Amino acid sequence: MCSRKDFKLKNISFVLFFVLVVALFLLLSLDYFGLYRTPNNFEDNPSYAVFSQDNRPNIVTKFGSNLSSSPEKYLILHQGGLGWRPMLAENLIKNYKYIEELPFDGFTTLGNSYTDRVMKKGENVTYNQVWREVNGLKDLYQKKTENFMIVNIHFPGDFWDDVAWEQTAKNFSIVAKVAKDLGFKGIAFDDEPYTKDAIKMTNFRFPKKSEVKRYPNRYAEWERKGAQPNWVDYGEKGHAYRNEDYNFSQHMSKVTDRFQRVMELMVKEYPDITVLVYFGSMFSHPKTDWKDLLTSSTAGVRTHEYKGAMFTGFKKGLGKHSSLHDMAERYAYRKPKHFQDSYRWRKYEMAKDKNNDTLDKSWQWSIPKKERRDWSKVVNVGFMSFNKGLKNPYNFEYDTRDKSTLKDIESATKNALKYSDKYVVYFSLEQNWLTPDDKRFPIEKKWRESLKRVYESY
Repeated sequence: MCSRKDFKLKNISFVLFFVLVVALFLLLSLDYFGLYRTPNNFEDNPSYAVFSQDNRPNIVTKFGSNLSSSPEKYLILHQGGLGWRPMLAENLIKNYKYIEELPFDGFTTLGNSYTDRVMKKGENVTYNQVWREVNGLKDLYQKKTENFMIVNIHFPGDFWDDVAWEQTAKNFSIVAKVAKDLGFKGIAFDDEPYTKDAIKMTNFRFPKKSEVKRYPNRYAEWERKGAQPNWVDYGEKGHAYRNEDYNFSQHMSKVTDRFQRVMELMVKEYPDITVLVYFGSMFSHPKTDWKDLLTSSTAGVRTHEYKGAMFTGFKKGLGKHSSLHDMAERYAYRKPKHFQDSYRWRKYEMAKDKNNDTLDKSWQWSIPKKERRDWSKVVNVGFMSFNKGLKNPYNFEYDTRDKSTLKDIESATKNALKYSDKYVVYFSLEQNWLTPDDKRFPIEKKWRESLKRVYESY
């Protein structure tokens, strides 16, 4: 029998041996877990974006994993400005041999049976309706592998209307099922409102500043804080909505719930679905730099709260194999720094606690705390490119009317691909890429060669 002293020495020896084994394991595992690249303070620096020598983003998180499922980048054509005909299945089928050779990895397609019906009030989208319109695209394209069905935003009804929103979620799921059966990647959600009805999905309707100033006692503190100039929520287009029975934070939660349900039903039908959201979430965040990230003429006035709530809902509803992409439809980026800053903000900075905890959630949208920690792991960041320049009288750097030569657009599109996680959507106006015999808007040879250089550069 050993003495108490011997027993104590044996315990100490065992503890020291255990500590040495653990230390050795950690030392050997540094490279595997990526701990040597982990910031000292994760709350302040949740992750880094390190760009490798071949110009492909190698996104390193606290967990040491590459955030993009693959290093490939994809350029997607969105044909705009020529009506719907070029993007309809009929044209894509008729001209598939020509389209197959275009310098893009895929395209977006519109449909009379779904694009403007999925979110419209009272619409019941059926599988047979959509399939009849698009079934000729099934397995037709062999080179164009990254194809998406477009759903436009509309206002199906009050956010507390369970019947209306359940039908909307089912409509989305029908399109998701068709996309799967076609062999498409998924859905491109165009959350820019084009109709007076759809504009209700933009802003929460706060009181007018003039009314609050005149009758302050009529309003709660959060309403007084959120009050806006008349034009913001009460302009000609009336781009705001509120159910008077509920406050701001309740609206944000409800909208998030509705779009979580949408994503859940889509994932149920198509577990591997990819969803591109054109505007995304940064338009809603009060701390987004309006001057250099949104390049906006609204001069910092808060707008677009519902977009953040919608995007968060999509994120919450994701499945194990589905993916969500924030495309941030901004066309004024030209320099590498523009893309780098936008990427960094949307991927990492926007979800930091310090950029959300200080916001007043009674009248400001913020990323819910539970959604922040894995934000950079789950949210993929993309870009959109445009073949035209845009006027910006408020910030000359982002007035691109004289920065949109063929060389400028080629460079911007290359930068977009370089700094994206996976996808870049090329929005083409007055250039008909999808119809070979278009006499009004033919594709000039120099543009074909330019996009081919972009296509072959990644």
